Amino acid sequence: MQVSEVASINPRSDSIAPTEQISFVGMAQLDAQSAVATPLDSRSFSSVSKGYTIFNNHDILAAKITPCWENGKIGEASLTHPIGVGSTEFHVIRHGKSIDRRYLLHFLRRPEIRTAGQLRMTGSGGQRRVPASFIKELRIPLPPLDEQRRIAAIRLITIHGVVGV
Repeated sequence: MQVSEVASINPRSDSIAPTEQISFVGMAQLDAQSAVATPLDSRSFSSVSKGYTIFNNHDILAAKITPCWENGKIGEASLTHPIGVGSTEFHVIRHGKSIDRRYLLHFLRRPEIRTAGQLRMTGSGGQRRVPASFIKELRIPLPPLDEQRRIAAIRLITIHGVVGV
């Protein structure tokens, strides 16, 4: 099954009121070790409505530009508001009902996925980027949801030492 069959890649956002408070996440706030993107601060949507990527709490953010992709900057948005805005160099991956978001996150963080993405980069010099089509076309094994959750919990123990982090 392809990732695009179980998740939306760079989905369109709903209308957001200009005065709504959003979480702002820069590339530096996407931690490659913890696989979590935490907000730098809160801002009104009107101050960041142009020129940024919009996403929801718990969406997966994947840096698309070199060297951030190679460095593993792929993580879950852990926001203080339901909506976040951040770098235009993020791909946003929103899981669907048939896939556990942590299972999808750990799949995308696998070294062989990052290596394959690096080989598919487009552009030149220091401005090379992983195309959205690479993520959309990735083949992902899809066991039942209970098994996905079990696998994701094992990965959490491996990364953090405890379940539920």
